[in-house]
Amino acid sequence: RRPRNRCSPRLQPRVTRRYRVAMLRTVALTLLAALFALAPQAPVDFEAKFAAATQDAAQVVPLIIDVSAALATVDGETGLKLADRLEPFCKRVFFSPERVPGMERVGVLLHTVAKDELPGSIARRYRIGAGMLAYLNAGYDERRIGAGKQLKIVDLSNQALQIMVDKSRFRLAAWQQIPTGVWVLALYAPVGLGAVETPTPSGTSKIIDRVRNPDWTDPVSHKVVRDGDPANVLGGYWIKLDCTELARGGIGLHGYTGSPSPNWLQQGASNGCVRMLQADIDRVFEFALEGTKVVLAP
Repeated sequence: RRPRNRCSPRLQPRVTRRYRVAMLRTVALTLLAALFALAPQAPVDFEAKFAAATQDAAQVVPLIIDVSAALATVDGETGLKLADRLEPFCKRVFFSPERVPGMERVGVLLHTVAKDELPGSIARRYRIGAGMLAYLNAGYDERRIGAGKQLKIVDLSNQALQIMVDKSRFRLAAWQQIPTGVWVLALYAPVGLGAVETPTPSGTSKIIDRVRNPDWTDPVSHKVVRDGDPANVLGGYWIKLDCTELARGGIGLHGYTGSPSPNWLQQGASNGCVRMLQADIDRVFEFALEGTKVVLAP
C-alpha cells in the first residue's frame, strides 16, 4: 500500500513557500542577533550615576555595585580614575557613621547590642577590628553601649574580603563579597612600593599578624628602633604578610613617617614593603584581620 500523502498536490507548493519564508526569517533573526552581540554596547552613563549619588544617598549603594562590576572590565588610566572617583562613596558606606539607604545590600548592617555584650565580642562576631565601631558610629564610646543600642557594622563574618595591591597603578583595593555573591569595592587608596633595587614581590599571600605601635628593624643596619623613637618610620602600624609563596621575606603593609608623602607615595622607594598614608593604613588595619587574602599584582 502506497503511503498516504497528507498534503494535496495543490497545497504542497504553498507549504514549501511558508517553510522557506520561516527558515529565512529564522536565519535573518539569528544574523541580526549576532550583529548586536558583536557591535559595541552603549557605555553605561556613569556621569549620571555619580551625579545622582551625589544628590541622593539612596543612589550611593547602586553606584558602588554598578561601578565595581565595571571595574572588572576597565583597564589602564580609565579604570584608575573610575576607582579613585568611587572611593569617597565607598568611604561613606564602609567607613563613616552615615546610614546609607540600602547599605545592607553590601553587607553593612545595624546590630542591636544585647545585654552585657562587649565591643570586643561584637567585633569578633562580625570579624572586624574593634576600631571599626568608632568609624561607623558617631560619638562612639565603648563604655556607653548599653543593651538595645543600635550600632552600624560591616559584616565580614564569612571572611569574604580580599586585599589587592595593584603595583602598576600604585593602589591598594579592598574588595568585599556581598550577599548576592558579587564583589564590590570597599576601599581604594594610593600606596608606595619597593624601590627598583628592592622591588615589592608579586604573588598571593595572607595577613598573619597585625601590630599596633610596633618596633622597627632597619633593613639595612638591622638596628631595632623602638616604638616612640622618631627614627621609627612605621607610623604605628605593621601588617605582616605570609611570605611562604612570595619571592622574599619580611614583607608587610605599614604607615610611613620617614619623609613627606611626595617623596614616596605612588612611586618605588621602600625596601619592598607597601607604604600607606596614616589615615589609610588605619582603615586597612581595622578592616582586614588575620587570614585575609592579599594579592600583590604585577
